[in-house]
Amino acid sequence: MNMREYQKLAAEIIDKLDKKFNLNRDVQLNLSQLVEELGELAKVVNLENLRHKKPEKKDLEEEFADVFIQLAKLADMFDVDLEKAILDKIEIVKKRHELD
Repeated sequence: MNMREYQKLAAEIIDKLDKKFNLNRDVQLNLSQLVEELGELAKVVNLENLRHKKPEKKDLEEEFADVFIQLAKLADMFDVDLEKAILDKIEIVKKRHELD
């Protein structure tokens, strides 16, 4: 599966959940859910600094996935192809900083 397929699958899952819970998703709701998921990821990442506990890989994987799903849906709402956007940005950064 490529990034476009993951993006489409993530957006479809959110659409199904919205239908199940009778939600009318708009950009603001999606953005707030993305921020919420980033907060949950930050909490897991900061466990070592704040609680002297090493984060569990499974917890990290779940939170990264939640962030991706919300980001993918938001991108889909704006008709942004994440795969293309990421590859284009990598090229810009490489040129800007003379990397290769």
